[in-house]
Amino acid sequence: MQSFQNAPPARTACIFHFLRFMAKNTKVKPKTTGVAPEKAAQNADSNWRPWVLAGIAFVLFCTGLSNGLLGIDDHQATVDNPAVRNLDLGSFNLGMYAPVTWLGYALAYTLGAENPFWYHLLSALVHAANVWLAYHLLLRLGIRNNLAFTVTLLFAVHPIQVESVAWIAGFSTPLFSMFCLLSALFYLRHNEMEAGSIRHYGLSLLFFIAACLAKSTAVMLPLLLLVLEIYWKKPALESRKRWLGYTPYFIIALVFGLFTFYTRSAAGVEVGEATNTFSALERVLLVCYSPLLYWSKLLLPTSLSIYYSFDKVNGSLPLIYYAAPFLLAGVAYAAWHFRQKAPYLLQGLLFYGANIVFALPFYSVGSFELCADHYNYLAVIGIFYILVSGWEAAQQALPSFSGGVQWLGRIWLAALLVLSLLQIRLWKDTITIVSNAIEKGYHQNGKMYQARAIAYANDRKDLPSAMRDFDKALEINPKLADSYKFRGSLYGVTKQYAKSVADMNKYLELKPDDFEQYYNRGLSLLNLNRMQEAIADFTKTLEADPNFARAYRARGNAYKAIGETAKGEADLAEWERRTGGGQ
Repeated sequence: MQSFQNAPPARTACIFHFLRFMAKNTKVKPKTTGVAPEKAAQNADSNWRPWVLAGIAFVLFCTGLSNGLLGIDDHQATVDNPAVRNLDLGSFNLGMYAPVTWLGYALAYTLGAENPFWYHLLSALVHAANVWLAYHLLLRLGIRNNLAFTVTLLFAVHPIQVESVAWIAGFSTPLFSMFCLLSALFYLRHNEMEAGSIRHYGLSLLFFIAACLAKSTAVMLPLLLLVLEIYWKKPALESRKRWLGYTPYFIIALVFGLFTFYTRSAAGVEVGEATNTFSALERVLLVCYSPLLYWSKLLLPTSLSIYYSFDKVNGSLPLIYYAAPFLLAGVAYAAWHFRQKAPYLLQGLLFYGANIVFALPFYSVGSFELCADHYNYLAVIGIFYILVSGWEAAQQALPSFSGGVQWLGRIWLAALLVLSLLQIRLWKDTITIVSNAIEKGYHQNGKMYQARAIAYANDRKDLPSAMRDFDKALEINPKLADSYKFRGSLYGVTKQYAKSVADMNKYLELKPDDFEQYYNRGLSLLNLNRMQEAIADFTKTLEADPNFARAYRARGNAYKAIGETAKGEADLAEWERRTGGGQ
């Protein structure tokens, strides 16, 4: 890992300078004239509390600044992404168009190229900014200071947030969330005025577009705004203007949503065979089960993983999946039934649902996982609002036990902080985070073993462990093409050329258009003295890419070995001409 560079103060504080500027329009300003002393004190508290919360979040995630670039999407999202390396914002990456996210990566790349420190620092700063914004959003919704502080503290430090912030490839989630929070704050300011505010409305729309250009998941924002308007804070804006004002949001959301489905499908990046074998009924069960799974992890986050799977037992989903619709319906009924006595139940559930609805496993598109911690990043505010409100209600309902209830909550919060610190360390490298998933029983149809094998080979140079994991991956899923390719390469490195050719044969059956691998198979054939077959492979590579200079040299040597000296000399001369003999 590269040594860390000292971050210039002007760069590391840029987001907070930006927030200071935005605070003039977004934060709830204290009004002391004619206000009771207690209320004035609360308003004064609101000035320093968000900075304390943001500082806690930033310090927490600074413990992960020494973590590396993972072999799971990090390189593909950053240093191997042309939009980042060359600032080519017109290109796509894995079927996604997210130029605002790529600009963030490009900033980190400019500061430190492949040094992961800058990417982690950027994520920590954006998360801290989101904590600041989330606190102000809750205040603007009329939440009391103490309640808003505790809810935002949970948002800042809960272990389920670690995936979004500590995973470099997950940076798009806190980034799009930052723009969504800004958009919501400006929309609420607009909605608080009887005639509205063109300036605040325009800024809200601009931030919404920026959010969609950071990650298409931002298309959920119009639903969230509706929830906030109907169930959280009564607007002052005249009704007709409100409904007309929603039109651009829904049009933008529809355009970005359809565009993402098209680009992901056109890219041909598939989730995998296992995720596309669920029936319509099973999909309904998965959709109902997912929130219950997430809520259990919010309450007891001791088994978080980079990957979760919905595994069938003897061809059927477990019984808990069939019970999920009834359990979810029971929760929904309770929230509606107690909407007068405990309005926070319905408010929190709707806030959560509006944020996560498009991440539920209705349909598999591209490489999106069916279930992941980072889908909860912004949505958890709703659940934390329910938990903290319920915690306060329990103290009031049970005054003789209020001290015990308080301490129970404090112990839980302290445990969350410790678990977050441990979870951040799990993201230090590919082997550690993937091993954690495997130990918890999630292997992603063999892909986790494949990812760990690649890390063993590349990062630790541990070829025996890499071979064992490739063997396990292919035992689970014989269609994992990359496992054949990488294992075949390792066989070639260890001079097991016959096994190398066998693996390359299987890989090229699955990926016949990867012409570079014909060259690699040709090298093993060359070492097996199967010259004609090697020449055929080198020729295929050169037909696809005449500039692949190494293939000229390899084919030239093969021609000379079988006595076709003229052809061999011609190929070697071509190689010399293209490379100067230096490659």
